[in-house]
Amino acid sequence: MRHKRYRKWCRFMLPMAAAVVLLVLQVSPAQAAEEGTFTGTWIASGKRQMQDFLPGREVFTYRFQGHVNLKNNLDKVADFWSECAGLWDDRTGSEGRCVWRSPEGEKVFIVLRGRMMEENIQVVAEVIGGTGSLKDVQGSFKFTWTAVFIDPDTQNLTAHTKDIAGTYRIP
Repeated sequence: MRHKRYRKWCRFMLPMAAAVVLLVLQVSPAQAAEEGTFTGTWIASGKRQMQDFLPGREVFTYRFQGHVNLKNNLDKVADFWSECAGLWDDRTGSEGRCVWRSPEGEKVFIVLRGRMMEENIQVVAEVIGGTGSLKDVQGSFKFTWTAVFIDPDTQNLTAHTKDIAGTYRIP
């Protein structure tokens, strides 16, 4: 009689024990995504190159670089060095590509859209990826260039904003 009870107990307990072991030994537990907001400032300088285009229509390419300082970090990073390049057309606006690099070498890749080289015009930016701890970062931000100076003789440009505001998500 004891032998039958033992067999019943084993038939019930062995599958339960196996299920518990499988649950405990899961290989990769799900990792929670990080989400947040950030604000900051950006000062940049560079050069533009005027393009020969239709009369009365200003078109130029530009390259600029500068410092981005965030009050609320993007992940754990508050300071970036930015490098951007793009095309500006006074009728259709601007589209640019930027790489922000942290002091540790992590990168954030950004697409800029708007009428970027004018004061008081809002620019929309999309964060489309990154490297290191910022790998696969996604997000968006907006800003307004509060000061823009372009020297007509040298085509050197300087721009500043103090109202970067955005959101991000790292899966």
